[in-house]
Amino acid sequence: MAKTKESLYVLFAGPQKQVASGACYIAMDGYSTILRSKAARFNSFAEAKEFAEVTRIALNGHTYIGLEDFTD
Repeated sequence: MAKTKESLYVLFAGPQKQVASGACYIAMDGYSTILRSKAARFNSFAEAKEFAEVTRIALNGHTYIGLEDFTD
């Protein structure tokens, strides 16, 4: 069975320039994590933004929404 690659929206926690060297994510519980597998994943930007609003996560230069590739 072939593995599929899917791009999903996640919330990053940390400076945008840091993503290449090691990302920190926001998990579904609203806390930050370095574990990619624990990152909250969303199919659309709007879903990620709604999650941020509901969990009261301020989107700014330090916490932001971006695309991340995941392989199943």
